[in-house]
This record gives sequence, structure tokens and C-alpha cells, in this order.
Amino acid sequence: REIRAEEESPLLEAILREGIEVPTLCHHEAVKPYGACRLCLVEVNQEGWKPDWRKLTTSCNFPVLPGLKVFTDTEKVRRRRKLVMELHLARAPRSPEILGMAAEMGIPDTRFRKQEEDCILCGLCARVCEEIVGVHAITFHGRGGYKNMSTPFHEGSRECIACGACAFVCPVGCIGLHQAGGTRTIDRWGRTLDMARSKHSGIAFAPAYQLEHFRKRAGLPEGLYDKAPGEIPRKK
Repeated sequence: REIRAEEESPLLEAILREGIEVPTLCHHEAVKPYGACRLCLVEVNQEGWKPDWRKLTTSCNFPVLPGLKVFTDTEKVRRRRKLVMELHLARAPRSPEILGMAAEMGIPDTRFRKQEEDCILCGLCARVCEEIVGVHAITFHGRGGYKNMSTPFHEGSRECIACGACAFVCPVGCIGLHQAGGTRTIDRWGRTLDMARSKHSGIAFAPAYQLEHFRKRAGLPEGLYDKAPGEIPRKK
């Protein structure tokens, strides 16, 4: 089919907007594309290339170009996606999300050595923490087989505001968040913060540290979350 999309915009977004199914784990429209999970592979043929010459590429970080031909369901694409899915299955063989996606792709098991991990190293949590929340609480550590996602020195990060954005976007649900006794804990990062309570209802609704972080970013007056809606000053 022939479609129109903004030039230089991410190819994956144009594909998904047309209702064409392309699997992905590390993609989120709120952050910059990263190409970590490799599942959104497609074949492309650019204007000026030989008609039968195609390039295999991740569609999330490939730009929309004039005259671009995109092949989303060729035998080569399906074969490579299955290989990538097997690698994810080998890393996180007990993840319900990974097991579900593998089953949909007709992959009952993996030929690779299973690692019994839960994080697939997609980096989505760190990108959201940096680009959206404006905090740098988590990042990649190590290289190769020793690579992992963690806080600095693998200790409770003072930068973490326990907003829960990382847990919300994690495609395999391995970060974890729970609230109890007026506190919120981000399990994977070992960060527990007291929740602020509404002055009027007494309900704990967000970590006070998180509210203070966003108050400063927005340039709002102190004690804003303690005020009733009618007391909040509005900017002109």
C-alpha cells in the first residue's frame, strides 16, 4: 500500500499508524528510538537502489524517506525476528511477556543457553528516567555478558524520586513498585520514599520527593500540593 508520513520521522511509527503489525519491546512514542530489542526489523529499498536490493534494518530508528519501499513480512524478516526472539527467550525464559510473544511467533523454546535473567536490557526505563522525568537515577553498567541496568554502585540512588515511570514502561514488568504504610518502594532499585498525604482527605498520593522535584522543574511555589484546588495560584 502507498502511505504518506513526515520525512525523517521514525519509520516504525508510520508503520504502526497504518495498522500494520510489527513486534517491539523497547519502543515508546514518548522517548527517542534506541533499537535495542531488534524485533521491529523490516526490509527497505531506498529510491535509487536496484529494485531487487534490500537492506534489513530496525524500523524504530530508520527515517521515513521519499520513495522508500518497506517490506514488513518477508521470509527473511520473519526468520530474523524469530532468531532475535529466541535470544530474548534465552535471557528471560520465565518472563510471561517474553513467553507470550514467543508463542505468538511460533517459538516453543530456544536453542540458546538460558540465563535465568528477567531484564532484557532494552534501556527503556533509563531513557524515560532521563528524557521524560529529568532524573538520571539508573543506567547501564558493564559490557558484554556482564552488562546490566542498575543504579550507581548498585546502591539505593538518591536521584530516584520513586515516580514509578520506569516500572510503568518496563515491557517485561521486572522492576516492580509497591505502596504500603505511607511509603512507595521501587523494588529493583531499592528506593523507598515517604508519600505525601492530601491535607484535606489524608490519602497518600505521591512521594513528597517526587512532588518537590516536579515543583522545582515547573517553577511553582512551595507547598503547592498542600493547598485546596481553589487556593492554587494560576499563572497568567
